[in-house]
Amino acid sequence: MSASPVSLRRGPAVKIVEGPRTETVPRVEWPARLDALLAHARNVHLLAPEGDLHARRTKKGRWLSSHGKPSSAAAPTEAHDRAPQHPLSDDHPLFAATGISRDKQRQVQHYVELLRPLPLWERDRIRVVDAGCGKAYMSLALVAYGRQTGTRVELIGLDANPQVIETVRRIAERLEYDEARFEATTIEAYEDDRPIDLLVSLHACDMATDEAIAAGVRLGAEAIVVAPCCHHELAGQIARREKDALLRHGLLLGRQADLLTDALRAAALESLGYRVDVIEFVAAEHTAKNVMLRALQAPSPARATRARAEYVELRDRWGVSPAVERLLGDRFGVTETG
Repeated sequence: MSASPVSLRRGPAVKIVEGPRTETVPRVEWPARLDALLAHARNVHLLAPEGDLHARRTKKGRWLSSHGKPSSAAAPTEAHDRAPQHPLSDDHPLFAATGISRDKQRQVQHYVELLRPLPLWERDRIRVVDAGCGKAYMSLALVAYGRQTGTRVELIGLDANPQVIETVRRIAERLEYDEARFEATTIEAYEDDRPIDLLVSLHACDMATDEAIAAGVRLGAEAIVVAPCCHHELAGQIARREKDALLRHGLLLGRQADLLTDALRAAALESLGYRVDVIEFVAAEHTAKNVMLRALQAPSPARATRARAEYVELRDRWGVSPAVERLLGDRFGVTETG
């Protein structure tokens, strides 16, 4: 792992590189992050124009240090050495057709970035269902990205609001995206004889996210990607528990419900043969609802057994009845709460 100072548009930061992973930490947060890194470090090398410092931790936890000549006399540059590589160009016709703001454009780019690691893009054609599509600019971005990479994205957008569906149809027609179609229907009512490759659902309120997960499983989706919105169902259930320091305050209770709901959803998907990544979608400064569950079929009996046991333990410890369990029905097959 290496760390070096960089200057970003949002202010000074420290760039951390660990293998293929790169992260930037605001400079004001660096002291605390450095303490956390040093807590587990065994060897540290500080390289500076004035001279290098080398330190190692002994088995008894003592630090031994030595000084050496500078590895390089050149002053470190604070320029970020990686220019942004967005999936779509900033002037892509999609952005003009949808009329979204610059902030929304950045979210679209980040969304495509998060879905790019899915192995589906290696295929010539994939079928994508957007459950609760709304204006569908995120899913239309997948169509646009597919055209750039040679993968035809056959998009089916679902929304219960006919007016919304008509609006997004006109946008798709303006972009000449003939591979995109839209239906005014609920998630639960949608049927498809052919398996789908990917089901997505972004910011669906409360149990609509659970309906999307259940639909993805029912339709045989190889990948399921959801970014939940509100989590009222379990918040109401745990609010009936005896109040303690965690549940006495509405804000903390709501956040606990968020964590509990998404942890149960992730465990449910893992128990059904998916590998799940829980990642940040939208930056926290834009919304607190910034969690994404990215699930890919990767059957593992050991993972499924562990996840099923964790699901039951967590559900019973909190005494809740999650919608995801009810909606998955016999496919899930966990023991009901006694």
